[in-house]
Amino acid sequence: MPRTARTRRPAALFPPGFARSRPLHRWIRAGLLLFVVVNDLDAVRTVLASGGMGFGDRPFELLLLAVDLLLMVVLAVRPTWTVLPLAVLLALVYPLENPGSYMVVVPLVLAFTAYAAALPGFLAALAVFLAWQVAWAVDVSVVGPQFLWSYVPVTLVVTLPGLVLRSLSAQRALDRAALAAERERTERALERQRLELARELHDIIAHDLTVIAMQARSGAYSPDPAVMRETLGVVGDSSRRALRDLRRLLHVMRTDGDPDVAGEESGPAAADTGRDLEEVARRLREVGLPVSTHVEGELGRIPEGVRPTVQRVLREAATNVMKHAPAATSCALAVRVDDADVRVEVSNDAGPGAGLPASGFGLLGLRERVQLLGGELAAGPAGGGWRVSARIPLAPAPV
Repeated sequence: MPRTARTRRPAALFPPGFARSRPLHRWIRAGLLLFVVVNDLDAVRTVLASGGMGFGDRPFELLLLAVDLLLMVVLAVRPTWTVLPLAVLLALVYPLENPGSYMVVVPLVLAFTAYAAALPGFLAALAVFLAWQVAWAVDVSVVGPQFLWSYVPVTLVVTLPGLVLRSLSAQRALDRAALAAERERTERALERQRLELARELHDIIAHDLTVIAMQARSGAYSPDPAVMRETLGVVGDSSRRALRDLRRLLHVMRTDGDPDVAGEESGPAAADTGRDLEEVARRLREVGLPVSTHVEGELGRIPEGVRPTVQRVLREAATNVMKHAPAATSCALAVRVDDADVRVEVSNDAGPGAGLPASGFGLLGLRERVQLLGGELAAGPAGGGWRVSARIPLAPAPV
């Protein structure tokens, strides 16, 4: 089947977040405030001690210095609002034929605003200054508008570094967010893998070790050598089976495989739910429990992805019977397949006895397996005994 071409979105001119405001570094803010305070204090001393700075009378020059201080404070703290004190400052120096150092200070302020202010705030400040340049050059400047061709380009060039840094900062923030999201996805995947391996390890050792413990306990009380040989044979078979499964799990962990896929036997045996049912029944009989099996429907209709979970339900429920049910109990295993679901039921006719200690993780992991397939699992007392039942859909639920 030919592959469909994947349409790629055209790259955006500016990265997401380009228009947002971003704070100036604390050392830059501190430097700006220190510079304006020292500069304005020296200017105030000049205004008060001598004839002033040449911009007008003393009150006017002190007002200029106050607005200049306000402009720098706003730039350092709230750069998006720089346009407001900037407009006031430009209005004050508009009548001056020679604004002096303010023709340098204002472009530098715009350079910082180009980086830190929200894009609308920066564009507003830039528009105010460009409009002021044109009006001042035409109406007030003694040289007229002949130098506008240099004023405007220089102003725009001064703001370019701030815009470039703004774009780089937005891209870096985007990359950091992508890395954080990737790290979170990796951590979730590792956590899922850890839980899956824990469930797999429990599935491997719980059943076989329970058989070993039960056989060892029953064999210890039998004086019959034949019974003891049979018991040792079952213990040996279960031990070899557990070792084989543990080797398989270690192989899965080393090769970074999928425990759900690699964790089951390959070949036709893995796909034979009937064989799994008989194997679980045989192991129950080996520990002396009467067992009945019941099958309804076509087991071949159970999908490959569901069969390992059906096997796990049978094995875990049977393990719980061996561990916790009294010796005088019988067990019933049933697998029913209807049009939509496969239902697995394991029950015994006596309630829990003293039994072997329980970890509590078996049914928890089993419930997680069943729920991953869209099914449900129930375990509890039933008719004086205990029953574990699971319902698993034959087809995945529509999303």
